[in-house]
Amino acid sequence: VSWIRHRDLHLLTVGKATYTSDQRYQSVHNPALDDWSLKVLYPQPRDSGVYECQISTTPPVGYSMTLSVV
Repeated sequence: VSWIRHRDLHLLTVGKATYTSDQRYQSVHNPALDDWSLKVLYPQPRDSGVYECQISTTPPVGYSMTLSVV
């Protein structure tokens, strides 16, 4: 599972590893539900925008969502 920020197409996380210098972004896995979430610590208005969760399957699957910080 990968998380991407659409604003700049920045790869944020892959699995539990963070690939951005902004350590506020964390990928959280709940093994009981086999569920993945993107956690943004101390969100700011500039964090608003579209984020996509990509699942490495054949064919690849992606789910986009919009974060609004007011």
